[in-house]
Amino acid sequence: MFKINNYSDEQLAFVITCLFHESINMTEFQEWCVKICESESAPSFIYDLMTFDGALFKIFRTIGYTPHWEHTKNDEYALYGIAVLRGIQPYDMPITPTEALNKLEISPEIKKLFTEVFDFIKL
Repeated sequence: MFKINNYSDEQLAFVITCLFHESINMTEFQEWCVKICESESAPSFIYDLMTFDGALFKIFRTIGYTPHWEHTKNDEYALYGIAVLRGIQPYDMPITPTEALNKLEISPEIKKLFTEVFDFIKL
């Protein structure tokens, strides 16, 4: 797993996956970018992401590549569970809210990771 307070491609991929699954919103994504910019390991494109306001699918153009987070389908479904837990109904969610919450319950490591990466968000 990646170090929480330092930049890594894997952490960026996790954060973007959270954004795509509506576990976080764009303002929270940008707040994460600000937090990462405080570390010495932040690449220059993170500064561009702090003010990114384009279509979500264009975020990879700003980055210049597609970062990768090793995860399972259940991990993705657990991220939907975080969105539901936060009172958000993700658009086009492939499972029911109850199923999403169940996936989150059986994947406590995803909730732990989320709360560590987004320590400014209370669940």
